[in-house]
Order: sequence, then structure tokens, then C-alpha cells
Amino acid sequence: MNTPRITFVLVTYGGRDLVRTCLRALADHTPQPYRVVITDSASPDGTGEWLTANLTEETVLRLPENLGFGVGGNLGVRHADTEFVCFLNADIEVTEGWLAPLLDFLDRTPEAAAVSPLLLNADGTVQEAGSLIGGDGWCRAYDEPRETLFAREVDYASAACLVVRRSAFHQVAGFSSEYEIAYFEDVDLALLLRQAGHQTWVLPSVAVHHARHGSSSSARAEELMRLNHRHFLDRWGTELSDRPPVVGLDAHPHRRWSLRDTSAPYRVLLIDDRVPQADRGRGDPRTMAVVDAWRAGDPRARVTFFAASPERAEEYAPALQARGIEVVWGVTDAAAWSREHAGLFDVVCAFRPHNFTALGKPIAEYQPQAVLVYDSEALFHRRPAQHFETALDAAERRRFAIEGVRLRKEEVEAFTWADVAVCVSEEEAQWARRIAPETLVHVACYPAKVPETVPGLEGRHGIVFFGGFDGQPRTPNEFAVLELADEVLPPLRERHPDLRLRVVGADPSPAVLALEGPAITVVGKVPDPAPVLSTALLHVVPMRYGAGVKIKFVDSMAAGLPFVTTPVGGEGLHLGWTARHLIGSSPAELVDLCDRLLTDKPLWTDVQQAMLDICREHFSTTHFANQMRGVLVDCAIAPTG
Repeated sequence: MNTPRITFVLVTYGGRDLVRTCLRALADHTPQPYRVVITDSASPDGTGEWLTANLTEETVLRLPENLGFGVGGNLGVRHADTEFVCFLNADIEVTEGWLAPLLDFLDRTPEAAAVSPLLLNADGTVQEAGSLIGGDGWCRAYDEPRETLFAREVDYASAACLVVRRSAFHQVAGFSSEYEIAYFEDVDLALLLRQAGHQTWVLPSVAVHHARHGSSSSARAEELMRLNHRHFLDRWGTELSDRPPVVGLDAHPHRRWSLRDTSAPYRVLLIDDRVPQADRGRGDPRTMAVVDAWRAGDPRARVTFFAASPERAEEYAPALQARGIEVVWGVTDAAAWSREHAGLFDVVCAFRPHNFTALGKPIAEYQPQAVLVYDSEALFHRRPAQHFETALDAAERRRFAIEGVRLRKEEVEAFTWADVAVCVSEEEAQWARRIAPETLVHVACYPAKVPETVPGLEGRHGIVFFGGFDGQPRTPNEFAVLELADEVLPPLRERHPDLRLRVVGADPSPAVLALEGPAITVVGKVPDPAPVLSTALLHVVPMRYGAGVKIKFVDSMAAGLPFVTTPVGGEGLHLGWTARHLIGSSPAELVDLCDRLLTDKPLWTDVQQAMLDICREHFSTTHFANQMRGVLVDCAIAPTG
């Protein structure tokens, strides 16, 4: 049998039926080996006698009088010899799979000494996801809707269900014996742990049910709470003096968020189209990399991602929330939302011109203290001019011209508005510096990890098209793959009859799906494009529309896969001598370039090596981290990583 890593410590004062239900749920939903220590505080209803008579696997300790939760908890821990202890109220019912994520979190997070699950009411509503401590010494449960909650460091989490490192508990001498009977001992413990350099976290992805005050009446609970409030304030009042009070919090909602984030070294608000869908392409992998970079500056930083659209938010937000990133979506009045969070953010960053106009400006009005950042992703005003070739009539050409003028005006305003700006290529950064000379402009493109072993020619076959489609007609990627299928692939197959094309990308449109046939396989969305890219001979994209660096080609380089594309597609990729072998303007030129790379094995090998060298020098994870570190420094943030 495995040695237990955890001991559950229960302190009882009556409530025999609650204890029985609690232990039954614990046995049903906790497959890990564990021990149980129960301290009975002289229960007046015979609970202590019943525990002694009926529990054989658990250690039962009986006090001669009720000395309170803190004393009972300390006594229970003294009888534990495991790495972790979990304080567990008898009115807690744990749920299936609840413990493993908490232990895994503590194993991965050495700076955390304690972690709590989400506490739910009997009806499934949120009771508490950690609590806030005000400058008046009172506490308030953080009980926002469950879909908005995210893993975070908290002021304190209730010892109703709290997993603690036993070593850290002993380091701070456990619960203070100076408190009377009950309440504030766990608040005091959390502040002692923080004072010793430890953190307390809540993981809302894990939930248990709590029948609050199950072993005493609510009136008695309030009485006990007040008995210890004055003592708590005497001990910690100086440390809490710069905080707003909890009393009256509802009248001043911005104070609620300030209290919630009091431990964060800095607070960043990122504003973009949608919750990043990194597995669907469309620039979202870079967005996710930028989100990670803002948080990597300090893991305790509060990063809030504000999505303009609710598109797939319920599907993709939980993964970010589990990593400690707050995700906001479905807000119809950005200015009102920002007013409720007035003065909270140290940095406000808007991605792309339309988000700057619709959201960045109104949100920034209530964050006058924030450093303003514009992350362009691309120069969007260049795209309408590229669409002239496909315009169906004069009216459509006029529409593209008007759109180009509008976008340029928005982008000039965005770069001028920003204190700090981020572009994805030096070419675009030079334009930004010309039109906004007072703005600090950085280049931070996209990180790609080159695997230790990259396959050569052997085992590779066919050509691939890689890029998301949004399920919509007339997108840049749809135009590109249709040109590839209609004008490049047929003459190329005349020279290489066995050549097949794989089309990889999320949400293929009806026109793309219709390409399926003997020479073309429409793969659609894949969880990871690397296996496809590492088995293809060429990546071919006749791109006619777009701006910035196309991260699909960076992924291609990281996989050691040469690509053939147009000047639009090759922009900003530092191609050097390889450009003459990879960049063509017409379908005939693309066919010739593909043919030579498929035929000339030494050339293919030389280009592959050059791709890998370019990727390591300009698009490595280390290079991107250094680029983003410069952005943080100009935002007055000193990265710890």
C-alpha cells in the first residue's frame, strides 16, 4: 500500500450525522491513501463517545472542554506525520476527483503553502472562492459567478476545506491560541503564512459542497466572529491600514477589485477580439504567447483578458482561468465595466485597430494611471489595397479604398495614443515610429520551438496548405487554397503525378471542403500541426492578402519544412538568400519554385537548414521572451523571470 501524503484533520463539536456524511463522501471520492485525525471538543451531545466507539481506522482525540477550532486543529496536526494536512469541516462534502488537482498544484507551485477548492452552497451556487480582507479587519467571501472565477492567490481561504503543507504550518506555529473558540484563526494563519513568504491559493476548477455553520446556528456564528474581530484587528491592523474597508463595499465596486488583487505585483488588461483559440490559427497562437509573456514577468501578476466577442468563450476560457488568467467576455458597455474597475490596472493593452477604437479608448478613460499599449499584430490598412485584384466592380473597389483610409486613420491614432507599441516586424515598426515619434515602439513577433530532432527528406511526402478558414467564404486563406488547387497544383502534378495536397486548418469553408478528391485531402482542424508539417515535403500558400508576419510560416520553419509563397506571405521572415527559392508572384513562378525544391534534394536540404537557423535566431522562445521583456520594462514593470 502506498504511504499516505495527506492527513485530514476534523475538529468536532456535536454534529455526529455531519461527521458520518463527511467521512462517507471522503471515502467515496478520495482514492488516494490518507489518514484521518478527529479532535472532539467535548461535544455535549455524545458525538465524542460515538466517534470513539465507531471509528476504528481514524485517530480520535477527545478534549475535556471546548477549547475552540484553533486548539483542536493544532492538536490534530501534532498527530499527523504526512507531507500535507487538510483541515476539513464536518459540514463539507467532497466531490469526485477533488483532491488530485490540489496536490498537483502544490507539487508544481513550491511558493504556495495552502490551497483551497471552490466552496459551493447546497444548490450549487458559489459560496466562497477565497475571501477578501478589508482595512477594517472584516472579511468578505469572494462569490462571483462560477464561470468568471479563475485560479488565484487570495488573502485567505476558509479552513472549512484547506490543504496546507505541514512544514509551513509548523513554521508559523499553526493556529494562534489567542483567539476564542472559533473564527479568524484561519484568517490569521493565512497572514502568518504570507508574512513567512508563502502564498494561499484557490482553484475554482475544483469544488466541494459546504453547509455553512452546519454545527452551529448562524446567529451563534456571528457572535463568535465578533468576539475575535477586535483581537485580529489589534494584531494585523497596521498591515491592513492601506486597504479600503469591507463595510460599504457594494457602494464602491472598484474597491472590491482592488481588494481582490491586493497581492498582485502588477495588473494588466489585454483587449482583443476573442478568447485566444491557439489550436485554430488565425493569429491566436501569437495572442496566447503574448498573454503568457505578460504573466511570465511575474507569476503573481494579475492578467485580465477582455474579449470583445463571446465566440467560443465558454469552450476556451476555462483553460486560461485554470492557469490564473481572468477572462471577461459578454460585456456590452465597456466604459461602465471600466468604471466599476476604476484605477485598477497598471497597463491597458489593446490588440488591433478596431479593438482600440471600440474598447481601448473608452476603457482607458477610467484607468488614467495605466500605461497604454497598442499591440498592432499587423498594419491592417494595407489589406484593403490588396483586395483590389478581386473586387467585383467599381463599387466594391471604392469600398476597399474607403476602408483603407479609415483603417489608416485608426492605426495612426492608436500608435499615437499608446505610450508603448508592439509590432511584429521591423518593417512595420519603422512605419509606426515615423507616424508616432513619441511612442516607444518594440518588435515582438512570435515564438516557435525547434525540436531537438528535425526529420530530413526521408519519410516526407506531398505538399501541405496550413491555415484557418473561419468557416466563411472569401477569407484570405480561402482565396489562397483555391488558387493553389486551381492554378498551382494541376501543372505541378503534370511534373509530379503522384503528388498529393493536404489542406490543414480549422473550420474549412464549403468551397474548401469541396476540394476533397483524388489529389487533395481536406484534413481540417488538427490538435497540433507539427506532426503534419514534419511529414510534408513543401508548404505552399499563394497568399495575396495580409500584413505582418504570417505565423504559419514560422511554424513551418520550426518543423524544418520549406515553404513557397508570395511576397505578401514572405514579409518580415528574414529569408535572406532563401527568398529567391521561396518567393514567387505568379502561379507559374510558384510552380517552378515548387518543382525545383521537389527535384533538387541538395537545395531542399540547404533551404531546410537555413529555415531552422532563421527560426532559432529570430523566432525562438528565448528571443520572443527577450522582446517582450523590453515591452514590460518600458511599462515600468521589472520582470522577475
